[in-house]
Amino acid sequence: MRGPSCDHIDYRAFGPLVDISEESLILLATDFRKRCFNKSTSESKYICRKNGSFNLVHIVQLDDFKLVIRIPVTGWGSGKTEKAAHAMESQVDTLRLIAQGTTIPVPEIYDFDTTDDNVIGTPYMCMSFMPGNPVSDVWFKEPEDFIIQNNFMKRKYINTTREQFRLKILKSLAQFMSQLSRFTFDKIGSISNRSSTPAASDPCYHWRETLDGTMKIVTSGPFDSASAYLEYHDVHDIHEHELVNAQAKILKHMLAASPINDIRGSFVLRPPDFNLQNVMVDEEGNVTGLIDWDFAQTVPHCIGYAAYPAWIRRDWDPATYGWPTLRDSEDSPERLERYRAFYNEEMGKALNWKGDWRFTKKSHITTSIWHAFHDEISSLELCRMLVQEVIDVEDNEDALDILYDIGAEEFEGWDHLRDHLKEIARIKP
Repeated sequence: MRGPSCDHIDYRAFGPLVDISEESLILLATDFRKRCFNKSTSESKYICRKNGSFNLVHIVQLDDFKLVIRIPVTGWGSGKTEKAAHAMESQVDTLRLIAQGTTIPVPEIYDFDTTDDNVIGTPYMCMSFMPGNPVSDVWFKEPEDFIIQNNFMKRKYINTTREQFRLKILKSLAQFMSQLSRFTFDKIGSISNRSSTPAASDPCYHWRETLDGTMKIVTSGPFDSASAYLEYHDVHDIHEHELVNAQAKILKHMLAASPINDIRGSFVLRPPDFNLQNVMVDEEGNVTGLIDWDFAQTVPHCIGYAAYPAWIRRDWDPATYGWPTLRDSEDSPERLERYRAFYNEEMGKALNWKGDWRFTKKSHITTSIWHAFHDEISSLELCRMLVQEVIDVEDNEDALDILYDIGAEEFEGWDHLRDHLKEIARIKP
């Protein structure tokens, strides 16, 4: 039998993984339940498949027990490598570390296999089902619209305004994220439990698309410092073009003023994709799950667990921010600033106004600087936005002209711009 519905899936990337049958997935689930919990199953049901960019997520019901079977895009062909196996092991180690050391609701890993020696013929992770709805489904809905689609949430959500619901989400999230302050590491890398003490001793893992459309996993590091990490990942080829030179010059000075290169020699965790589709909430706005921990790694304190979630710093990602055109799916800069102030306050309370809380207030800026070193489009748009903000230029073309002049060492207002950029990035004691 052919696998579940194949809508919206990249066939070139997932190949034969698309055709894994419902029967084999149910067989894997029932066998796991018998083997790990010593429980037989009287009724089994395949519920659905969710197609992600890098994983196929199958949900199976066994009696009253619901579980998730997650299959990575690298589970076939040339993608099935030792690096892919280690990346899966690191994800398991990370989730188990968080589960053991905090009350953060992350998926429980029941079983996993990095080989294809199993009933579905591919690596997989079997994990607990996380209840609730992703924030991406509820953030922009009014209560009455959401009730129509989710009757089970009607009782409590009907008397809640959208703003109250949003603030409850942010408060609950800050309280959970603050618990990651319990872990520090001496390198930028991925978590491994191969030794007696969990450490960031594995390299950083990254997806890479091959020429034939399939995916593979590549590695870098681990790194002893943020500067070493950024030097390795920097996308700016100096002297290639005036615009590239300008971006490198701007980011260099902002980096020097920011706390990214903090020399304390320790690093912290954060969710690898800290965005609204990976945060699950209940009918009151309480966070019920943080999902999708592929390639979780340690990072500098200023962009770690205490930093803002991605959806309340959208205005600092000008390459993708759609306001005011997309008013139904974007918040205004003024509203985002309000949410950041609220989240900063809640993180301060959760951390007793100590430690990494001092980084929260400007974490939308430091995170944008960090991402700009990795992505050419994000880099250009961030630098253009900064020029417009500091010099008060309204037209995008005028801002680009200024960037050309900066790259060619011909911009007379550089000293003024540089000093303001440093002030924007600097964290005051």
